[in-house]
Amino acid sequence: MKKIGITGTIASGKTSVSLILRHHGMPVFNADGCSRMALHSGNVCYGPLVQILGQGVLQADRDIDPHAMAEIIFADEDKRKAVNAIVHPFVRDCLHRFFHTQAEQKLVFAEVPLLFEAHWENEFDMICTVSCSKKTAVERMMHDRSYTEQEAEQRYRAAVNEDLQKQKADKVIVNDGDRAALENQVNQWLRELRKECRHGDQR
Repeated sequence: MKKIGITGTIASGKTSVSLILRHHGMPVFNADGCSRMALHSGNVCYGPLVQILGQGVLQADRDIDPHAMAEIIFADEDKRKAVNAIVHPFVRDCLHRFFHTQAEQKLVFAEVPLLFEAHWENEFDMICTVSCSKKTAVERMMHDRSYTEQEAEQRYRAAVNEDLQKQKADKVIVNDGDRAALENQVNQWLRELRKECRHGDQR
C-alpha cells in the first residue's frame, strides 16, 4: 500500500482534489471530517475542549459550534495550539484505523490540512501539496465561505507557510485555474501513480 497525504494552503482546493480522486474510486481519508467528530458531546475530546474554549461555544444540542471555536483559535495562538494538542491525536488514531481497513488497496489517500503542523510527514510514503496564490485564496474564502476580507486575510496568515509546504512536498498541484485545469492535473498524477504501482508489481 502506498499512503499519500494531501495537504496545502487554506482555500487551495484540497477537498476538490480529494473529490476528483474519489470519483476515480480512490479511498480518501478526510481529517477535517474526523476533527468534527471531536466536537460532539459524547466524544473523548469534548470535555478537554470545553475546558479550553468555555461554555460559550456550545450549541443548543451541547455540541461545540465549529464556527465559534474557529473564531477563538484563529485569534488566540495559545488556544489554537491547546486545541490541536487534543484533537490531533484523536484524528491520528482515526487515520490509522482507516489505513487498516484499506490494507488491500495499492493507493490510499488522506486529506490532512495540518499535516506539516502536526508533524505527520512520517505517516505517508508521499505528500502532495495543493497550492494557490494568496489573491485566489482570499477571493475563494470570501465567495465560498462568506468571510469578510479581513477574516479571510486573518485565516490566511494563520495558515502554514506556503513555501515550506512546497519544499517538503513530493508533488505540488497549483490550483489557480478552473475546475477543468485542476482535473487535468489530478488525472495525470493519478495515471503516473497507477503506472508506478503496475511497474512495482512486475518487479
